[in-house]
Amino acid sequence: MIRRLPPQWILMAPGLLIFTFFFLLPVGQLLIISFFRSPSGEAMQPAFVFDQYVRFLTDPHYLLILGRTLAIGAVVSVICLILGYCLAYGVARANPKQRYVLLLLIALPLLTSAVIRNFGWMVILGRNGLINQALIGLGFINKPIDLLYTSTGVVIALVHVLLPYMVLVLYSVLEGMDRNLESAASNLGASPSKVFWLVTFPLSLPGIIAGTLLVFSISISFYITPALIGGPKVQVMATEIYNQTTHLMNWPYASAIAVILLVTVFIITNLYNRAVSRSSSQGAGIL
Repeated sequence: MIRRLPPQWILMAPGLLIFTFFFLLPVGQLLIISFFRSPSGEAMQPAFVFDQYVRFLTDPHYLLILGRTLAIGAVVSVICLILGYCLAYGVARANPKQRYVLLLLIALPLLTSAVIRNFGWMVILGRNGLINQALIGLGFINKPIDLLYTSTGVVIALVHVLLPYMVLVLYSVLEGMDRNLESAASNLGASPSKVFWLVTFPLSLPGIIAGTLLVFSISISFYITPALIGGPKVQVMATEIYNQTTHLMNWPYASAIAVILLVTVFIITNLYNRAVSRSSSQGAGIL
């Protein structure tokens, strides 16, 4: 007699199948290919060697690319967190009519292609673009500064692209927070700053963790913005993977880079999650 599956497994089955076929199987194939040999000028050869990983981990050029990728992701995450928290807090405290309009404005950029937005930033960040012309007109600089094809330009464009994700994640947490807790703290004599740091901020930590990890994971794997705004001068892991597959046709090495990026993201996100959870639990114990 066939044992009947629990209802939760029946509900999860479609999602698990999609996750398996469109994520686990492709990643598994990348992992297998990353151990292949790729002789210069020849097709890849099935094998089980660590040549691709040794090449990456012993080459300062590729380690620099990895470090630049992680640094850009960290900076973008911090800036999005600061700007996004302020914006999400304001939206959550607005009246319902204003909240609807603000959320619409925040989500509006998501309806525009990232390619179009990045082309717009190429115009704005150029030497004759809006930013340089404004700085020269205000007398802050005498000649145009280089913003396009720099890490700074990539960070600016990525913040613009990813900020709505951070805001929407934080808003969902802040809007669902029990406002009576803040009122109780105020009635007990806590100043507005203490109410925020001792009540609002700790309760919003789940949104901070989720939003930061989401923005960080997307930013370090983003291809369009570094390719258009950074160009050949700002190489990151995503653009290097593209170069290895499209220009050099070195699929084993590109697969190894992809696996290294995936493992690095997994390790960093887990360490970050544990560190934030530990600090929040210690803070709760002190309170």
